[in-house]
Amino acid sequence: MRFAAVSLSVAVAVLSGHVIARAVPVPQPAPPAVTTVLPANTPGVVLVNVTPAAWAEVDRFNPLPESLRVPFQVPFLPSVIDFTQDIQPWLGDQVAIALVPTAGSIASSVLQTFDSSAVLLVPITKPDRFDDFLRKLKATRSKPDIEREYKGVTLLQWSAPAEQTPPVVEPDATTQRRVPALSPSAQRPLPWNAISRFLEEPVVGAVKPKVFPPPPPVPGEPPAPAPEPSPAKPQQPKGLAIALLPGNLAVAAQVETLEDLIDARSEREPLSQSPLFQRTLQHPQAGRSLVTSYGEVSAIAKFLWALTKNSPSTAEFGLPPMSESQLTALTKLYSTVDSRIWLAPEGIHSQVNFYYTTPQPQMATRVVPDANQILSRLPSATYLSASSRNFKQQWKNSLDSAQDDLASQIAITSLRNGFRTATGLDPEKDIIPWMDGEYAFFFFPTRGGFLNYIYPKLNLGVGLIVQTSDRPAAEAALKKLDQFIKKEAKGEVAIVPKQLKGQPIVSWETKDKGKMISFLSHGWVDAKTLVITTGAQPMADLTPKPYLPLHLNYTFQTATTSFPIPNDGYFYVNMGATLSFFYNLILPSLSTTESVFVQEFQRIAGSVRSVSYSNSATAEAQRVDSLWVLAPVKQPK
Repeated sequence: MRFAAVSLSVAVAVLSGHVIARAVPVPQPAPPAVTTVLPANTPGVVLVNVTPAAWAEVDRFNPLPESLRVPFQVPFLPSVIDFTQDIQPWLGDQVAIALVPTAGSIASSVLQTFDSSAVLLVPITKPDRFDDFLRKLKATRSKPDIEREYKGVTLLQWSAPAEQTPPVVEPDATTQRRVPALSPSAQRPLPWNAISRFLEEPVVGAVKPKVFPPPPPVPGEPPAPAPEPSPAKPQQPKGLAIALLPGNLAVAAQVETLEDLIDARSEREPLSQSPLFQRTLQHPQAGRSLVTSYGEVSAIAKFLWALTKNSPSTAEFGLPPMSESQLTALTKLYSTVDSRIWLAPEGIHSQVNFYYTTPQPQMATRVVPDANQILSRLPSATYLSASSRNFKQQWKNSLDSAQDDLASQIAITSLRNGFRTATGLDPEKDIIPWMDGEYAFFFFPTRGGFLNYIYPKLNLGVGLIVQTSDRPAAEAALKKLDQFIKKEAKGEVAIVPKQLKGQPIVSWETKDKGKMISFLSHGWVDAKTLVITTGAQPMADLTPKPYLPLHLNYTFQTATTSFPIPNDGYFYVNMGATLSFFYNLILPSLSTTESVFVQEFQRIAGSVRSVSYSNSATAEAQRVDSLWVLAPVKQPK
């Protein structure tokens, strides 16, 4: 009995210990210090890892621009301040550029400008070294116009020159201030530009403008005198405000932005405690990420809408117009978005996640047998390809999302009408119903064909491959298309059935200088796979299969192996082959005066071996992965 009791006790102890050991959670890394001073309702933030170790791997690749080789390099530091000696000793691991919500904002607040909303946050790990830096920094400029306390936080402000300074409303140090109305004249450059200007020397000399060589003289005429360079205006320091937050330095273009940040912090818990933001920090690549971003879709969308609607200067950002109905649909479907960039063994990998407000299991990427096998129909030397599946469903999804948006409905109607006019086919009756399999659009090297006939050095083919479960419907559409083209061409185009490697194809041909030219062809390479390309000769390179298929190409495999499976297809560019094609096509026609630019472009672009993207979705989020495969540094023998 005693033995049994002891044995039972040991067993309980062992099992309990086993359970406890398994229940111990894996420790998560501490959130970046800058996120502890941002409120949970921060509209958007970009985190930059500035530790030298994180960027050391960049040296594995060559050549890259110098700006990517030194983290957080400030190019406009005055000569008396050294980044390594004066900044790096107190700098933390992550700096942040964030959009600050206005005080009292919940969901109805709309940010108006970058200038009034953006703030740079820099963590301070060694206060004594930071004090040395601050004293040295103050010595490079005049005394701050304002140095005061706001709700226990020290604020310093240097105003812009008199002609750029908006009216200043001096707030009470213990109460919230009234935010002055923004005017076009008050919209200054982005804070990080302001920081660079502020850190410049007090007296900045004129910038020497770039002088282009004069055009070659016209025979028989005296050479034109070289134009005299117009003197550039000296760069003037811009306004700047800083706040000494707990363990962090906050920098903005105007002091009101910092007061908004201080007010918002008192109303909300820190961003570091937000479950949605913690999801971003728990990503498997969080520890390796060089740049991480996070944002609330609703707030970012409203911000972009406000910029597009209210500020003429947003044309510089290339922001597309967005209707309010599109904005509503976007914010109804998605809650937050995050992204990250990290260095993978092959190169630079980035990922963007759009998280749904509620789970959408019907939108998750389905596991499909033999997925992406259409890539076996593309040649290994493909320059560029875009592949996906089930265009029929994708079109339906587009129509569903456009139901409540007039602008999208108008665009779709215009597309329908244009397609009918050009082909004589109704896309939604004749084409889309049978496009339920995989499809791929691609550019590939080939001799012959329409493009090569137009320009003998243009050895390029364009192809479209579509798989379908309804071949009779597809053949009916092709026959209708052939008849329409023959009728519209009024005898200038012949529809010629041919045999190509034992496979029947149809060639569209026209006569030029007494010679028949095939400028488009279509045919079936198996029972369900249709191929359309720019002539009979390019078709020969794809029938019945290319000699070497794309999915076995090493460059393609390197570009896509790290992407999630299942996925919705790939976008792929073989940069080496593509650049070689353009060099052979363009370089012989360039003058020697352009050779320096060309050589620099070749040096940088030549480091990129491939660029690839892939879409996928789970019940919780839509995901976009991209990979830039870079050439490694050549090791000495």
